Amino acid sequence: MLRKIRQLVLIISTLFLLNACSINMDGDLYIGDITDIADNGEKLFTPMDISFEMSSEDSCQQDKNKISNILNKYFSNFVAKECYSKDFSSYLKTGIDIPIILDTDQDGRVLNSNNDLVSITVVRREDNSSVIDVYLSLNKMMFNALNNELYDVFYQKISLENVNIKLSINNDGKNTESVSFASAFINGDPVVIYSTFDISRRQKLDYLGSNVSSSFFEKYGYTYILSVDIN
Repeated sequence: MLRKIRQLVLIISTLFLLNACSINMDGDLYIGDITDIADNGEKLFTPMDISFEMSSEDSCQQDKNKISNILNKYFSNFVAKECYSKDFSSYLKTGIDIPIILDTDQDGRVLNSNNDLVSITVVRREDNSSVIDVYLSLNKMMFNALNNELYDVFYQKISLENVNIKLSINNDGKNTESVSFASAFINGDPVVIYSTFDISRRQKLDYLGSNVSSSFFEKYGYTYILSVDIN
């Protein structure tokens, strides 16, 4: 009887392993990379940690390798780092290299990477070439394929409803740079309307996407992050 109860608990734990899964993205973005890509179109990579919510640390440890084997197909330089708990929730923390790509189509859509689940997309404005807009974009076909694989194994799918987007915006250049944001928290302060900040040399701003940004990313597969004025 005790054995059956244990088996039942294990089955339930597996079924709800990714239930109501929230995702935390935490990365670094360098203004020098943004301007270089806008100027020459060369694809670069920047490091990012993505944490996937789990049912418990024990479940995370048990299924870490199995989940990692699936996730590895959808990211560049994927590394499964650790299982941890925070604010009564458990997570699998992973490290990836996220591509930064140039979108030159100017067709009203935001380009995404063909080889990576998420990417940073750089767009130079047609009406003002000194301003570079930056987006976080999602490859929806890859996302659907990932969810299908996870469902086949765990009977659950990842939701982007509560995606948490956090970035450190670094000025790695020689001069002060002007960077604009909207619908975000900058250094912990809410920014609703389009607002411009100066970042001194070797300084940074901490960006946290708002609920509106997260919902837009879930619905449309991309969301606005910032703009750089290189005048």
